[in-house]
Amino acid sequence: MQLFIVAIFSFCIAFVSCSTPVCMHGFTLANNKCLKLYTNETTYKLAEQSCKTFGATLVTPKNLNDNRAITTFLGSSASLVWMGLYCFDSNPSKCLWDDASGSADSYNSFASGFPLVDIGKCVYFSAQGALAGKWLSGDCEKETRAYVCELPHTYADSCQFNYNGHCYTIHDSTTFVQAQSICEQECGNLASITSANENRYLQTLTNKLVMDSNLIGGMWPSLNVFNWIDGSPTSYNNIDRSATYNANCMAVSNSASLSVPPGYWYSVSCNSPRNFICKRPAGVKCSGTPPPVTMTPVPSNPSLCNSTLLLAPGVITSPNYPQNYANNQSCSYQLATLGSYQILLKFDGFITEATYDVVNVYDGDFTNKPLLGSYSGNLGSFHVDSTGNAMYVTFKSDRSNVAQGFSARFLSYSSP
Repeated sequence: MQLFIVAIFSFCIAFVSCSTPVCMHGFTLANNKCLKLYTNETTYKLAEQSCKTFGATLVTPKNLNDNRAITTFLGSSASLVWMGLYCFDSNPSKCLWDDASGSADSYNSFASGFPLVDIGKCVYFSAQGALAGKWLSGDCEKETRAYVCELPHTYADSCQFNYNGHCYTIHDSTTFVQAQSICEQECGNLASITSANENRYLQTLTNKLVMDSNLIGGMWPSLNVFNWIDGSPTSYNNIDRSATYNANCMAVSNSASLSVPPGYWYSVSCNSPRNFICKRPAGVKCSGTPPPVTMTPVPSNPSLCNSTLLLAPGVITSPNYPQNYANNQSCSYQLATLGSYQILLKFDGFITEATYDVVNVYDGDFTNKPLLGSYSGNLGSFHVDSTGNAMYVTFKSDRSNVAQGFSARFLSYSSP
């Protein structure tokens, strides 16, 4: 479908003044964030899963005001709570926020001597006593604590699905052009997705419905260029670059049965009917003309044998791929994603000397973690899933016989 045809259906919202910020799902407004305390003590992973049922993350205090607001919010209700920060090393710059906004390098409130990953890579917040407002390291699997979930505030509206200042509706299948027309009738557009948190929310929302994928408002006129029909910025994207590019419209996967993992975007025919998601501003009226659309190249994410920590998404290969690797190769790949996600490792091609040139995949950050599988020979395409946010891969070849090797895409995904 040609881009100039799509422009005919472009639609945009001009905002009028918004009402007072509000919170959904029984959350409480604190320093412009919506928080909810759960006093039942649980592991870090189970706490994250609980928050994800709302499309929320564990709490993320990113400045002094946030930190003070959380201390006040907790009061005497809980003394120690999990927060949405995961450390790959004992340095705040290696501690990443669960909402994909970066590291704790610019602001942190770690107690003296922390973070300390020898104790644990997860982080909890102390609300009482001498350490009130301080952050400490904890064991993600062995320790249990209360926790606080966080959502962005929004604006009052009668819509059923209200998140971060926007309302979302999900409709039965039709073509892209007709779907956009229906969204315009609702004072909206086919949904743009501009952050990892919004992507998480929509995945949580569509997980409740029986559908493999949904049309969104992405247009993909050429391999390295995409844009949103509502003119939103394209600085965030979650395109599955291992999926075949063969059409100009875009859908988001919602099914583990598809070749594209849940939450990832891929190209679809504009004329192929699909369920679709509309998005409009919450609590405001709409009128106006569309802003100009900016088209941004989609970045690539290479990775290398024996490199440092590799954050998803990316690609790992055997040395010299797609040419043959050499004898006596010894490679390791330390894969990681944000604390609230898992890793999906998709091998697109795999040919090694059977039995002797082996790829081992471990469910964690080193070889002392559970072995997910040992692979050699001509295996074609297959995938391996982690249970947490780390995966360690090794590849070793012996002193004789070589082969093409492997190429694998590693992606972060959120299990339902």
